[in-house]
Amino acid sequence: MSEPERRGPTRTGGPAAPVGAVDAPSWSTVTATESLRLWRRFPLWMTVGLPVGLVLPQGLVAVLSPEGRQGFVWDVWLQVVLMFWGILLPMAAALYAAAAVRQDDQARLLLYSYGFPRSRLLLGEFTAVAAMSLVSAALLTCLLCVLCVLFGQAGELPLVVAAGMLPWLASLATLALCLVVAHAWGFTAATCTGVVGMVFGALLADKPVWWAIPLAWPMRAVVPLAGVEASGVPLPPDAPLRDMTVLPVAVGLSAALTAVLLAVGSRYVNRKEL
Repeated sequence: MSEPERRGPTRTGGPAAPVGAVDAPSWSTVTATESLRLWRRFPLWMTVGLPVGLVLPQGLVAVLSPEGRQGFVWDVWLQVVLMFWGILLPMAAALYAAAAVRQDDQARLLLYSYGFPRSRLLLGEFTAVAAMSLVSAALLTCLLCVLCVLFGQAGELPLVVAAGMLPWLASLATLALCLVVAHAWGFTAATCTGVVGMVFGALLADKPVWWAIPLAWPMRAVVPLAGVEASGVPLPPDAPLRDMTVLPVAVGLSAALTAVLLAVGSRYVNRKEL
């Protein structure tokens, strides 16, 4: 097999690129590159630290709580972990997005000067950080599943899996929003968006207007699954907030808004002046 035809020597005397080579990495290549870059830095520690830091310390809270001393350790443990999971997901999304945009900013400006759509970089970043947040959600779900079995509640495994993963799906719109905000206004604006998301989740996720507040969707998905109000107060068995029909609504709204935000963000970075 013959080697590809090459151009003449470069100015520096190094090997020349093959004829026809273009500076247009594929979406999968961009995603893989972003993933490798992020896995070596702060997002890696957050991916592992967030679920572990949520699940393990809450065991002490559950044991010392009045309900825990009455024999409901597992119920309290699960509810407290899921409550904080729903509240913290917007902040985690903001930190993922802000870290992805802030790191190697000069390298990104160089890549923007090449002859391929800049939106490919945005979509690659989103896929990479979404995958990292998925790993975090999966780790939290696995830890809760282990505890579920140890407490002899194996029948609740489907509920535990849904409670760990569905709020993550509902948080993808927040992740896309924070990524676009980080590209447009920087690290601080994205972080502030995450803080606002935590407040909205804690205050408005169980209110009738939840559907109009994307930052509250992760916590809204937690409410019926964990059986708690957004403030952490347990729900009565017949409470309307236990209605599971909000789950496909929250996930569907998140998927739709994610697509819209990525389209808007793609147009923005394609037209952004260097």
